[in-house]
Amino acid sequence: MSRDSPSRRTRRPDRYTGPVPPHRVPSWRATAALAALPVLALAIAAFPTASAFVAAAVSGGVAGAALHRRYPDAFDRVFDRSPSAPGDEGVGTADG
Repeated sequence: MSRDSPSRRTRRPDRYTGPVPPHRVPSWRATAALAALPVLALAIAAFPTASAFVAAAVSGGVAGAALHRRYPDAFDRVFDRSPSAPGDEGVGTADG
């Protein structure tokens, strides 16, 4: 084979090597920004639900405070937390 043979002048890539590594590695800031994109997308997608939850909690608290101011003993009447009268039996004592 002569020195000017095309097979020696032509450089063919090796099929079994991996991709060529980049000359520069991305900065940590760029890496952090790329890693934050899914978190940002999730936060944007969850914002309406979170804001609705906060609005419902605030309005429920306001309504609860207004009801408690208007009917201060309503909770005790509904959930039977008022002290029982003397001589009343407790729940379940008559059964056994």
